[in-house]
Amino acid sequence: MTKSTILANLGSKLASIKIKDSIRKISTGKISAGGYEAGLQSLSNTLKARSDSWRAAANNARQALDALQVAEDSLNEIASLASRLQELGSLYNNNSLLSTTDIASMDAETATITTAIDAIVSGTTYNNIAMLGTSKITFNAGVTDSGGTITLTTGTISSIASTTDASEADTAGSSVATEVALSLGEISGGIQSLKARQNVAYAASAIMSAASNSAIETDYAAETAQLTKNMMLNKISLSLVAQANADENYKINLIS
Repeated sequence: MTKSTILANLGSKLASIKIKDSIRKISTGKISAGGYEAGLQSLSNTLKARSDSWRAAANNARQALDALQVAEDSLNEIASLASRLQELGSLYNNNSLLSTTDIASMDAETATITTAIDAIVSGTTYNNIAMLGTSKITFNAGVTDSGGTITLTTGTISSIASTTDASEADTAGSSVATEVALSLGEISGGIQSLKARQNVAYAASAIMSAASNSAIETDYAAETAQLTKNMMLNKISLSLVAQANADENYKINLIS
């Protein structure tokens, strides 16, 4: 076997190996399939884990948003009741023509409303966790892939069920309205902060997921070009081998 034949055979074998590798990458869509590129596969796994963690953080933010919105809805209802208390107080204090029956009716409404406000405060929960109270409600929500949290508060609404007379309704209503306004401010700030952190978490999750895939994905254009090149080289090498063999046979025939 001549040197040219040996080189042609070697070229064919190397091209065949590369052809099989390209076919594997194209068919699986991954450059790391079959135990190849373990380092890139490890990187891809790490990035995917980070992506999953960021997605979990986004879900945490979503749940916290839901909780704050429950508190916000309750506070808006309390605000309406507080407005009615102020109205009752004004009617009582600015009207000397009220009968005993009128006053009794207004007292009854006052007592019902103040009891309802207390009931709304104590009954506002999310997943059995109190969202409103007579003391400040504070909770944390995880918003990063590494366990970072944001602290949220829903304010304070004082108990007013002891107010049963229309003569005190105006004062009680004004006090509750002030507390509701402050609480809504805290909740609004929490909602805006959570939305921003949720957007960051969703974006980070998407970026990490894309990076995880791209780390091991096959570049189809480049790999197809590489496959075509190696197929041509293999064909040329086989042709050279065939030609070299034909030359050797010709020489042998001449000698014999």
